[in-house]
Amino acid sequence: MKRLFQRTAALLCAALLLVASPSVHAAGEDPFTVLFIGMDTSGKAGRSDVMMLASIDPDAGTVRLVSFLRDLYVSIPGHGYDRLNAACFYGGEELLLKTLEENFGVSAEHTVTARFPTLDLLGGVEAEITESERQQLNKILEDYNRQVGLAADDGLLETAGEHLLNGRQALSYCRIRKIDSDFQRTGRQQRIIESAAEKLTQMKLFDLLKLAVTLLDEVETDLTLADLAPLAPLLGCEPLDIQGAHVPFDGAYADET
Repeated sequence: MKRLFQRTAALLCAALLLVASPSVHAAGEDPFTVLFIGMDTSGKAGRSDVMMLASIDPDAGTVRLVSFLRDLYVSIPGHGYDRLNAACFYGGEELLLKTLEENFGVSAEHTVTARFPTLDLLGGVEAEITESERQQLNKILEDYNRQVGLAADDGLLETAGEHLLNGRQALSYCRIRKIDSDFQRTGRQQRIIESAAEKLTQMKLFDLLKLAVTLLDEVETDLTLADLAPLAPLLGCEPLDIQGAHVPFDGAYADET
C-alpha cells in the first residue's frame, strides 16, 4: 500500500510539474547534461560497457550524444591506468565522472545507470537489422534467454530488415561487436536511443507521466521528477534533432595491447 501511495503521489507531482511548469529551462542556460551508463552485470559492482554523454537543449529541441568506448586506456584517479569501463567497477558513477573529467575535460549534471532491459515499457523500439547483425543478435539473445530462464529460441529474429525490438532483443543488438568493432557497437547503441526518443515524442502526456514514474524505479539515477520538468519542451519537437559522435574520434587514437 505504501508503494502504491508513493507511485500515485509521484504521478500527481509529475503532472503538476509538466503542466504548470512546461518550460523551467531558462533561455540562454547551458544545455542539460546527463551521463547514461549501461552495466554488464545485474549486481552492484560491474563494468560500464555503455557510457554515453547526452547534452540536451530543450528550447532548441537538440540532443547531442557522445559515446566513450569502453576499451579506452585512461588514468583512473587512485587506480592508475586501466580500461575506462573499469572506473565504475572501482568506484561507481562518481569515479567514472571524475575519470571522464580528468581525461577528457567533460562533466555531467546527472547520471542514469541501467542494468536491465527497460525498452519494453515503450512498446519496443525500431531498428534496421542487417543479416550479419541478425545472426549475432540471435547468438547473444540465446545466451541471455538461458540466463533469465527462458527458452533459448524465445524472440529470435528469423529475417533481416526493419524490426520492432523488445527489450531483450534491443539489449542483444546493442551488445553486438564481433562482426565489426566497438565503434560500430556504440553507433548501434545511439540508434536505439534515437529510436526510443522518437517513440517518446509520439506518446500522450499521461502515458509519458506513467512512464517517467516507472522508469525512475527501474534505473539508478540522481534525477528527480523536478529535474525532468525542464525537458518538457522536447515533447513538442518532432522529429528531434539528434546527432551522435564517439570518443576517440577517427584518427585520434592508437591501438595498444
